[in-house]
Amino acid sequence: MGAVAIWAMHFIGNRAITMVNGEREFQIRYSAGCTAGSFFLPIGVVSVAFYLLGLSGKVHISRIIIVGIMTGAAVCGMHYLGQKGISNYNVSYDWRYVVGSAFIAIIAATIALGVFFYLKATWTNSWLKRATCASVLAAAVSGMHWVASVGTTYRHRDGMDGRNGLTRQGTVVIVLCLAIGCCFTLISFAILGQRLKTRSAHRAQQVVLASVVFDAEDRLMVTSVGRLPSRKIAKTYLERTFGEVFDIDHPVFAWVYRASHHWSGVVSLIPQMKAHLRATKLHKSFGSASSYDLSDQMTLTTEGEKNFGTTFKEHFCVAASELAEIMGEPLENLGVLFESVMSTGTIAKQRKVPLLRHPLTSSSGDVERGNVHPMLGRGQVLFLIRRANPHDVARLQAHGFNFASLSNIIPSLAQSMQVSNSELSSQLHGIQSQLSEECMLSPGLHLACFAVRPRLHRGWEILVNKSRKNLLPAVSVTEEGSRSHEMEMEIINAMDNFSMPDCYLYLQDRKEKARNRDEAECLGTLHRAIDTLAAQVGPALFVNARFLARVFQVPCQNTPGSQTRAKAGLVVFRVLADAHYSHPFDGRCEFVSSRLFRAQQHVYLGSPDHWAFGRQVHLEFAKLAKGDSTSPRSSRPSTPRRTSTATTATSPNRLELAKGEDHPPLGSNLSGSVASSSQSCKPSRTKKARAFFGGIHVQRDISVNVSEVDDEETSELKALGVRSEVSLAPAEIDTFADELMVLLLEERRQQLRDH
Repeated sequence: MGAVAIWAMHFIGNRAITMVNGEREFQIRYSAGCTAGSFFLPIGVVSVAFYLLGLSGKVHISRIIIVGIMTGAAVCGMHYLGQKGISNYNVSYDWRYVVGSAFIAIIAATIALGVFFYLKATWTNSWLKRATCASVLAAAVSGMHWVASVGTTYRHRDGMDGRNGLTRQGTVVIVLCLAIGCCFTLISFAILGQRLKTRSAHRAQQVVLASVVFDAEDRLMVTSVGRLPSRKIAKTYLERTFGEVFDIDHPVFAWVYRASHHWSGVVSLIPQMKAHLRATKLHKSFGSASSYDLSDQMTLTTEGEKNFGTTFKEHFCVAASELAEIMGEPLENLGVLFESVMSTGTIAKQRKVPLLRHPLTSSSGDVERGNVHPMLGRGQVLFLIRRANPHDVARLQAHGFNFASLSNIIPSLAQSMQVSNSELSSQLHGIQSQLSEECMLSPGLHLACFAVRPRLHRGWEILVNKSRKNLLPAVSVTEEGSRSHEMEMEIINAMDNFSMPDCYLYLQDRKEKARNRDEAECLGTLHRAIDTLAAQVGPALFVNARFLARVFQVPCQNTPGSQTRAKAGLVVFRVLADAHYSHPFDGRCEFVSSRLFRAQQHVYLGSPDHWAFGRQVHLEFAKLAKGDSTSPRSSRPSTPRRTSTATTATSPNRLELAKGEDHPPLGSNLSGSVASSSQSCKPSRTKKARAFFGGIHVQRDISVNVSEVDDEETSELKALGVRSEVSLAPAEIDTFADELMVLLLEERRQQLRDH
C-alpha cells in the first residue's frame, strides 16, 4: 500500500508538469523498465526496514532513526529512478535541491514512523492518531517531490519520437487501477477486521481457554492484533441446577486444575478424546462428521446432562492441545491453570440491561446473602499461565507473537473481552504476582492457622494467604537444623489443645521460670510467632482457635542440589468459624474454596499423587471405550459371581465432604486394583465396542473381597481356577488439609452430641 501511495503521488505530481504550452508531442513520456523498477524499489527497501524494526517488541530510538533514513532514501530513490525513466527528455538536478529533498524525506519519515511505532507498541488504536501519522508521511513524500522538482531541468532530446513510451494519460490510468485495487483490498481488510471484532464479542460470551505468558520483564504475550491466544472450550457451561455455578469450587474445575499440572498424564489421551467427540456427534447428529465442531457439542439433553462434566473435560483437553499447536509449544510447556475463573461479556450485558448496570456480587461480605451468581449469559475465561525464558520469548516472537507491557495492552484486551480495565488489570496483576513469588514454604518449622468457614449450600471455605492461595497464613518459627528442636517439640506438646489465650499465658508463665537462656529464647520465639500470626488472621477469629500439638510434614522449597522434594514442619491453630463470620479485608488473607485448596496440595512439583491422578484419568476415560457414552458408571445388567477372599490394607479414610462430588474419591474402586474392602464380584457382559482410548480393555471385570495382605502386598488367587496375582495400586495420600478437615468436623460433631 505504501509503495502504491508513493508511486502514485510521483506520477500524479509529474502530470502537473506541462511542457511547451501543452503541445502533445512535447509532453513527458516514460520507459517501461525504469518505471516498473521505481515501483518495486520502495517495496523492497521499506519491507527490510520494517522487518528490522519489528525484530524487537520494544521501540528503540536508534532503530527508528535507521528505519527513517531507509524510508526516506526509498522515497528519494523511487523519485529519481522514476525520473530516470523519462524517455524524451534529458534531466539534470541542482544538488542543493537534491540534498534538501532528501533531508525533508528522512526527517518527516522518521517522525511519522516514530509516532506510528510508538502507538503500535502501546496498542493505541485511534483514527485521529492514525490520520496524523499518515498526514506527516504524506507531507514527507509530497514535500520531497516538489522540492526535487523545483531543482530539476528538462532538455528535449532531438530526434526522439514523441509517440514512444508511456504517456501521462497512460500512467494516470495505471495509477487509478492500482488505487482502486488498494481500495478494494483495504475494504476487504476492514470487513475482515469487523468480523474478527464480532467473533471476539461472541467469544466473550463463551467458555474460553486463554494463554497468559509473561517474560522476564513482566511483559505480556499477545497476538499480532493485541489479543490473548485462546481457544473456545464451549458455548457455555450447562449447570444441572439453578444453584450450580462453574467456578473454582466446582469439581470439574478441580479436575482441569490438576490436569494442567500433569499434562504428561493427559497428552496421550487427547487424540482418542477427539475421536470420541467426533464419534459421539456422529452418533447423535445426522451422520455427518465433517460438519462437527469439537467445541460446539454442548446440547442439554437428559442423557447428555449426565455426562456433561466428562464431555467438558474432553473439550478442555482438546482446546489446550489446539492452543499449544497455535503457539508452537508442546502441551507439557503450555502452563498451569490459574485459580480463578473470570467472567467476560459483562459490559455488553450491562448495556443491554440498564437495571443491572452494577454487577451483582457479594463483595459486601454479607454471608446471609449467600453467593450471588453472575448474570446469565456471560462468558468465562480460564487462564493457563507461565513465565517464558529468553529462549522461549525468541521462539514465540518467531511464531508471530508480541510482548507488551500491561499498561499498554490492558485497554485493548479489556475492550475485546468486554470487561472493565480494572477487572482485567486485577486478574493479570494477580497472575503476575503468582508467577513472581515462591509458592512453597521455606525449610524449617512453621506456625499456621487452619480456619474453616461453612458456605451456604456450597461446602466449605479455608482461610489462605491472599498472595499465595495454596498456603495457609503461616509464620516461620525456626529454620531447618535448629539446635533447639527438641526443646521446641517439648513446649509444643505441652500446649496440645490449648486455646490461643491459654497458649499466651503458658508461654509467659514458663518464660518467667525459664531454666536457661536457650529455653527463654525458644519461648520468646513462639510467643512472637503467635503475635505475628494473630495480626495476619485477625484477633476476632484467632482468639477462638485451639492449638494442635502435631507436626505435619508438608512440601517446601528444595535446597540447591537436592534430588527429592524437601519437607517442612507445620504446626497449626485450628478454628471453625461461624457461617456469618465476615473476614476483614486487609489484603493479607481471604477465604477460598476448600475443594480447590485440597487440590492444590497435590500438584506441587514432584508430587507422588501425579501418578495416581494420571491413573484415575485413564480409568475414567477408558470407560467410554466400552460404549458407555452417557454416564461414567455403567448401567448394564450384571450377574452375580462366586467371590474369593484375599487380604489388603484398608485405604485411608476419605472426607465425608467428598461424597457429594461427581466422581468417587481418588484411589477408590479402581478396576484392576484392590483399593477397598467388601467389594462384590459382579462381572458385566457387554458387547464389543470400539476402543477410543487405546490400551487393553478387559470385557469381564472381577472384583475380589479382601481382608489381609502379606508383607509383600501380593497374594495368589487359586480359587478362581487360574494362578493370578493381586497387588495394591498406589492410592492418593490424604494431605494435611484432609486430616485437619476431618478433625475439625469430628470435634464439631462431638460438641453437638455433648449439647
